[in-house]
Amino acid sequence: MGSPHLQPAAGATTGFVFICPGRFEAARGYPCAAGTGANLARALAELSRMAPDLFPTASREKYVVTNAWDRVEYPALTGRSVPSEAEVLQPANLSRLRDEIAQLAVVVACGAQAHAALRRLQATAGRPLRVAYARHLSQRAVNSIRGPADTPGRIRAWCAELLGQLQGA
Repeated sequence: MGSPHLQPAAGATTGFVFICPGRFEAARGYPCAAGTGANLARALAELSRMAPDLFPTASREKYVVTNAWDRVEYPALTGRSVPSEAEVLQPANLSRLRDEIAQLAVVVACGAQAHAALRRLQATAGRPLRVAYARHLSQRAVNSIRGPADTPGRIRAWCAELLGQLQGA
């Protein structure tokens, strides 16, 4: 059973770590519930086409989707939209995240706080963990991808950069 910060997936070996749940995730009860979720769906369609060995399906339910911070953050609730890096790197928080991704062999870290958490976990992991460090999939972040003029093209560029990291690892 999921929550605003976590979508577990029994048997998954690949997953995504975003920053934190926001108001849409709190309202809908699962991670990546709005625009970020739409872009994740676009990315999974591309990734499963481009690298079916790593991303065998476009169905997000087959991947763990979690967050570097499990608490809901949005300005009207908490006065901010993301946690600090120091909060994300707290030992109790890292322990929670480690448990949530324990079954995974490949993790895609999306956003600065997710990058910080995964770098720390990767440095202390007792087993190999392949991590790709990608920009967040919020529409604002996707719009900042240089090159293509439309969202589908930017998502393809995001996927190509991600796969370059994973296939080069």
